[in-house]
Amino acid sequence: MNHNGQRVERVLSRRKERGAVAIMVALAIVALIGFVGLALDLGKLYVVKSELQNSSDSCALAAARDLTGATIDLSVSEAAGIAAGHYNYAFFQSAPVQLSVNNNVSFTDSLSNAFLTKSAVSSPATMKYVKCTTSLTNIPNWFIQVLDMIPGVSIANAAVSASAVATISPAQTTCAIPIFVCKAGTQVSPPLAGQSYTQGQWISSKTGSPPSYGAGNFGWAALDGSNSANSIRDELTSNYCSLPAVGASIGSPGNMVSDSSAWNTRFGIYANPFSQSGATPDFTGYAYNTTNWTQGSNAYGDFVSKRAAFAPYQGDTPPTQTKGSSSQTVYTAGADRRLALAPEVDCTQLLSGHSATILWWDCVLMLDPMDKGGGATPVHLEYEGKSTDPSVPCATHGIPGNSNSAGPLVPVLVQ
Repeated sequence: MNHNGQRVERVLSRRKERGAVAIMVALAIVALIGFVGLALDLGKLYVVKSELQNSSDSCALAAARDLTGATIDLSVSEAAGIAAGHYNYAFFQSAPVQLSVNNNVSFTDSLSNAFLTKSAVSSPATMKYVKCTTSLTNIPNWFIQVLDMIPGVSIANAAVSASAVATISPAQTTCAIPIFVCKAGTQVSPPLAGQSYTQGQWISSKTGSPPSYGAGNFGWAALDGSNSANSIRDELTSNYCSLPAVGASIGSPGNMVSDSSAWNTRFGIYANPFSQSGATPDFTGYAYNTTNWTQGSNAYGDFVSKRAAFAPYQGDTPPTQTKGSSSQTVYTAGADRRLALAPEVDCTQLLSGHSATILWWDCVLMLDPMDKGGGATPVHLEYEGKSTDPSVPCATHGIPGNSNSAGPLVPVLVQ
């Protein structure tokens, strides 16, 4: 072969090599883009799963809240869970999470047993756990689909799911107001045997000071164990959530009428030296008495509607004279302040001193504000039941504890 032929052969060989290298580089770029795309798309799916998990958690906690009471209606529990779950969005908050009836919410009486939809549950009253499952399908890929260029490779759109399981557990702590409630039958001397409070019953405040307390069912009590009026004032205007244990002693300074203004802050009524910045009101200041609520009991249901509407205090009408001021705007910045826990005690102990032992905790609703300086007119509470009764509305309050805690039942995630 002459030199020209050899030169042509070398040129052709180099061209073949360059062609092969180009193909290899192209395939490498495709693979590199695919792996980068895989990382980005997996990160996207992780975000979506986190968003779905938020929805599942919200659903399970809301549904578990209704696994209480003498009668458990799983339809109510399911509806509460679905409503809470629907507040969440997925795929970078662009797509609402979808949950459906008899599909995404299921129940069981034990974590060792299977979860069933409500229509398959034969004994609703035994259900202790609720599971919510959320999912999002047909999630488009961003970059990984470039691997489809490789023969035999086909990347489908992705799907992600999440689930959560919740139950109800006694609360570790919940917030209280600085009063004592006399155990029924011990509010007068001699005690009246065989009496007890009923849910929805109105009870009135006492007059006078120990040991000569007058008629009534409740009075001031410093939850820190002291007899300090300043403690009572601080506990009324702040949130006292470190509950003394059952069996602990609470102190009563008597009828501290100077704390009427502190009491009234929970109704959004402010008089010197109090203001909204230092004493948060409730969502509503709407007050109840036998004039505007003639049945004199069971006002809680109406209170819930007034709270949802941020209804203000109606204003002083004779003989009520709070000598404070309020406005509609304070309530939208309020909190749950009138539904609280209060210790129940044997009030015969107060006939000989300024302290009594906590027997248990009650759930109560503050019904009306107090006259300036206390006045002669008592204020009232509505008794809602013992804190350990799962049907009481105070069960919406509290930090979950363990099985030995004594607070109201509250929802808690277990899986």
